[in-house]
Amino acid sequence: MTAAERAKLPTAIGGMVPPIHLSDLAQLLFNEIAGLLHAEGRAEPRFAQHVALLAIRLEQIQRFQAVLETAGDTCTSRSVRKVDGETVIAEMIRARPEVAMLSDAMRQAQSLLGELMLNPSAALRIASGKQDAAGEFDDF
Repeated sequence: MTAAERAKLPTAIGGMVPPIHLSDLAQLLFNEIAGLLHAEGRAEPRFAQHVALLAIRLEQIQRFQAVLETAGDTCTSRSVRKVDGETVIAEMIRARPEVAMLSDAMRQAQSLLGELMLNPSAALRIASGKQDAAGEFDDF
């Protein structure tokens, strides 16, 4: 195996190996997320598919955002009808389909970040550590 072929293989971070079906960008995002989990001591192979799904959604967010920045948030559709023998052209301005797809991808990414405890409120909980109230059996 050549060095170039080895460089293309997914690398494991904290035991988490990106699935081979991920694109190059999704693998980079996977490794970034796995690195965050590894830094917190929470990178486990059983989370790999969950992290892969988050990486795919983050990639989609970037792609949809790029389309909207280039093409705009709206598009115009024209329809031609005959009304009383005359041709009528109607124009409708609608949101581009990418607007709804971006919203859905962002909603799912936010949910996945919460499930992986990578959002700010989870970080505060992890940092402070949930302390149980002192009890009479603490000395055991």
